[in-house]
Amino acid sequence: MALVDNDALSTIGEKGKRIWLYPLRVVGRFVRARTLVAWGLIIALFIAPWIDVAGHPAMFFDFPHRRFYFWGLTLFATDANYLLFLAGTLVFGVFLFTAVFGRVWCGWACPQTVFLESVIRPIEELIEGKPSQRKKLDAAPWTPGKVLKKGLKLSAFLAVSGMVSTTLVAYFLGRDGVIEAQFDPASHPIGTAFFVAMTGIMLFDFTWFREQTCVVVCPYGRFQSVLMDGDSLAIGYDYARGEPRGKAAKGGESTEKLGDCVDCKKCVQVCPTGIDIRKGNQLECVNCTACIDACDSIMDKLGRERGLIRYSSENSLKGEKTRIIRPRVVFYSVALTAVLIGFFTAVTLRQPVEIALNRLVGAPFVQLPDGRYQNQVELRIANKSGADKTFSVKLVAPADAELFSPFPEFKVTHNQVTKFPILIRQKHPGQRTSGFALQVSDGEKFQERIDGVFLAPDRE
Repeated sequence: MALVDNDALSTIGEKGKRIWLYPLRVVGRFVRARTLVAWGLIIALFIAPWIDVAGHPAMFFDFPHRRFYFWGLTLFATDANYLLFLAGTLVFGVFLFTAVFGRVWCGWACPQTVFLESVIRPIEELIEGKPSQRKKLDAAPWTPGKVLKKGLKLSAFLAVSGMVSTTLVAYFLGRDGVIEAQFDPASHPIGTAFFVAMTGIMLFDFTWFREQTCVVVCPYGRFQSVLMDGDSLAIGYDYARGEPRGKAAKGGESTEKLGDCVDCKKCVQVCPTGIDIRKGNQLECVNCTACIDACDSIMDKLGRERGLIRYSSENSLKGEKTRIIRPRVVFYSVALTAVLIGFFTAVTLRQPVEIALNRLVGAPFVQLPDGRYQNQVELRIANKSGADKTFSVKLVAPADAELFSPFPEFKVTHNQVTKFPILIRQKHPGQRTSGFALQVSDGEKFQERIDGVFLAPDRE
């Protein structure tokens, strides 16, 4: 396939100055589907920290209390193995998804594309008009009308940025924390600083940086070169069918010397990164499908078959067979399956209650007036079940020791970790260290023995 040289970025002029893009908005089957997906993702993003699942926000990263809530699953700081499984799922999932489907993520699910194409550009078109009108407005001198339109657009972008930032903060502060921070920013200085920073970054991105985020900043476009091959799905131009390009003959039929491409440049005009897809696979292409719908609309008008620009693999466009099952896909699939099996096995075998004994800071032991020795320990109970529980604790060894606690009952609410001080008293065991054992039970299915160390001084 003969390709045109792509060494220069489409948004940078010969003198190094940025070329501002005014992409046309196109309506078609892919853009409609992508818009539905985008709004589904936006709704999910906004409702996740605000709705309850099993008594907690659906998504909440509670770092101060070291708990993380994922749609009903509660992970504690001690559940690092689950986080490793989740990280492995993400890594191998991205590898497999990219190897098979290419940069579908960029065009369909990336927050940059989702908000820019489905929220920001429609707002901009509503206020400033179509691309030709926006270009004319930008080139015009400043007038009260231009100031009003630019002010309205900036205010709308600021509102969107603020709403998204507030939602992101809610993932880390929770609903109550966000509401409290709104009225008293000083109560959550880190959350407030994050909100201000994210709002500023998004406003800068929406108003000025835009496609440069994908072209210059985002590493995924470069990362794909390692993960994709000639069999990966991508948006491509059928060079054999379209070339040589030229204007359509009357009646819409191609002449013997010309291909189906009529060189209308509609595919370039609708591209949000300003590339010409006919030049082949390019770093700037985010697989947004706008060029597919634009080209299909022209083919429909000319009475020609759709698909001159389409989802396909590079090998398929060359007339070769696309291999779906290939070594890298098999390896990524096996690795992802193994990680998922490990994750679900760990979740299935997860204990609903975890207990631990910790020695408190201070004197290791105290001698009582009656000659006995006392150790103070802390019983840590993590209730990972979905119900509140009341535990009983009794000393099972040694026989001459006694247990004292200021709590008549050990109540632990669901998905909480509670610490209880416990006093162990006994006569000198005859050595500096000896053992004792506690039995913790919830009166139902859970019953576990935990051993501890009793400390005493050397005997004279």
